[in-house]
Amino acid sequence: MNSTSVHTLNADEKLNKANRFLWFILNWANNNFFSNAKDPALLTRDFIADISEANWSQTDIKSSPSRKLSDLFWLQLPWWLIRSELGEINIFDTGCGSGNYGVKLQSYSKNIIANYTGVDLSQHDNWNVLEERYPNLSFHRLDSADIIDYIPEDINLFISQSAIEHFKNDLTYFKHIREFVRRTSKSVMQVHLFPSRACLKLNLEHGVRQYTPRTISLITRLFQDCSYSTLYRMGGTECNKLHWEMITQPLFFHKIGDLRETRTQEYDQRLRQAIAADNKKPGEPNFYALLIHSHWQDAVFRMEW
Repeated sequence: MNSTSVHTLNADEKLNKANRFLWFILNWANNNFFSNAKDPALLTRDFIADISEANWSQTDIKSSPSRKLSDLFWLQLPWWLIRSELGEINIFDTGCGSGNYGVKLQSYSKNIIANYTGVDLSQHDNWNVLEERYPNLSFHRLDSADIIDYIPEDINLFISQSAIEHFKNDLTYFKHIREFVRRTSKSVMQVHLFPSRACLKLNLEHGVRQYTPRTISLITRLFQDCSYSTLYRMGGTECNKLHWEMITQPLFFHKIGDLRETRTQEYDQRLRQAIAADNKKPGEPNFYALLIHSHWQDAVFRMEW
């Protein structure tokens, strides 16, 4: 098995009408088939986002709920504990896009990342600019299915942000990481952020799939012999409602455009309120963060932080 989904249709490729319909049906089935079944060893927690002004001001005012939650999650990662566990932090980011997370993570971590390597299927003009400005950042054009021969030996933190849902064979990607992990005895961490099944309705035609505890467990079981895994549920009912009301409906159904552009301050205020409400009563998650830690000394990703 090379994919967590029952298909590899990719909505990013402008599918014809028949395949678009099939994509929706297959994703709906994949999302609802024993959706709550999961690896019993997988610890599940709700992410309590810190929406203090100090954190909120470091994020983009027009970020979607999932992107805002993701940036808050990266901000709240226990970076000092991670460095204490790993030593020098060397990141490998698959599906890095423009590469801006190389800069963001350096800021979020208070400049304790030693090296960042970003790879993506498409080359971006921004890479050269970033490499010239930041000597510890490097970028390469590479398919996620081919990474095993290109992972630097000093890598100890694998990450992806809104990327694995675009990989046709996402399990192949994780099998490559497993191969890397199994040939070393050093502590290795992974942090992956990706969409929940709620995003089928919210994002419509986007990528290959969404994820549920059942499909996430297909990933975590690959690492069971040498790792523990923690899954964070991010956001909830109120974030999902806001996304539908201010992004999905006006953009795709009412055809009046994304309301974040015209009602920016209102959107920003309401998103903060939605996250605060979901912190208290989450409901259906908006996004997930999966943390996998192999060959650990201190179980950093099982600590309260």
